[in-house]
Amino acid sequence: MDIQQLVNDVKTFFQSVLEKEANVIGVRRRENGWTVHVETIEDSDYQRRRALDDVVGIYEVEVSGTREILGYKRISLRERDEIGQIDGEDF
Repeated sequence: MDIQQLVNDVKTFFQSVLEKEANVIGVRRRENGWTVHVETIEDSDYQRRRALDDVVGIYEVEVSGTREILGYKRISLRERDEIGQIDGEDF
């Protein structure tokens, strides 16, 4: 499988389904597919109105060996200027 195509598929999914620009920050091959970690800016009018830093969401996306998106979940939130770490995952 072409990793570039996998990355493009995940970014397209986030744009079309969640209406968010996605930056892929990690890809790992699994037994029956892929796990992809994605970083997005969470839309928060509250943050903007108060001139606070953007909030970054980190998502984990499960992708089958045929590049079908099987599911996703947000695994962390942080302010843009904080150094983030994904717990329990060695990327």
